[in-house]
Amino acid sequence: MNELTRKERAMGAIVGMYIGDALGLGPHWYYDLNELHADYGDWITDYRPPKPGRYHDGCKAGDVSQTGQVSMLLLASLAEQGVYDEADFTARLDEFLKTIDGTPQGGRYTDIAMREVWQARRDGKPWSEAAGLSDSGEAAVRGVMLAARYADDPRGLAAHAVANIHLTHAEPFVAAQSLAFILAVCRLIRGKSLEKSGKSLMGWAQKEVDRALIDVFLQPGLVHEAAVDGDILVDPPERIAQIYGLACQLGFMVPAAYWLSSRFGDFETAVLTAVNGGGNNMARACLTGALSGAQVGLGGIPRRFVDGLRDRDEILAGAEKVASALD
Repeated sequence: MNELTRKERAMGAIVGMYIGDALGLGPHWYYDLNELHADYGDWITDYRPPKPGRYHDGCKAGDVSQTGQVSMLLLASLAEQGVYDEADFTARLDEFLKTIDGTPQGGRYTDIAMREVWQARRDGKPWSEAAGLSDSGEAAVRGVMLAARYADDPRGLAAHAVANIHLTHAEPFVAAQSLAFILAVCRLIRGKSLEKSGKSLMGWAQKEVDRALIDVFLQPGLVHEAAVDGDILVDPPERIAQIYGLACQLGFMVPAAYWLSSRFGDFETAVLTAVNGGGNNMARACLTGALSGAQVGLGGIPRRFVDGLRDRDEILAGAEKVASALD
């Protein structure tokens, strides 16, 4: 896995995450797979707009979700500041929070984690007290930006990632699992696989996580081992989403992403399988896109997916600048 540069892999992780997000935005949250197929056909292959009256209604094919928008705030902050500057990021986020109304329908659908943060800030709570107890994946998703910037310094990454996670997610297990995912992306950017990754991930995270939660760092390697085992068959492979769970908990989403990115060596198959699994396919595809993008690099992502992003130029420019720290 070492033929690509860390910069190429970092850019692949960033862009791959946004591609997964945008691919999942249209057909998001179909828990009845027959309904998904009725609306979008047997297999989704590209960006599709949401159906009228469903989640993200009003967005266009290739748009990113609100989670993607918040991640873009962090990408822009890292690109402009050169380092993770929490005050700069939270100032940008405060301005963004003024544009939504704290309801699910505000903006491009506001998930529970951001609704809790919106209310906390509206109530005058400082950022150190704004996080709620939601178990969703937004912090893991936006942490891909940090993994790309700090892949040369995994322990520094762990410290920055924990601080950023705790802005929106205070539940200890969810925070630890978010960190494990961010460090797994870092490992892939560094040219390693997830095979037997537990020891290195634990080492990078040990100063940041309670010992009682340390087992979450074994999950990427254990799922990788299952995904590459020829005796373990999931057929059709998109059913991995049902095996781990279709709902929104990070504990359902992230192991499916580890499995998909380990099982399939090409970006397109991994991410489209994540999307076609239904349920919270947007989060699953975000996570899978970051992992797969880190493995194949920006050049390994099909060009139609890059060109179809409506925020392509901003994302590519930010990714280039952030990943340049790895030159």
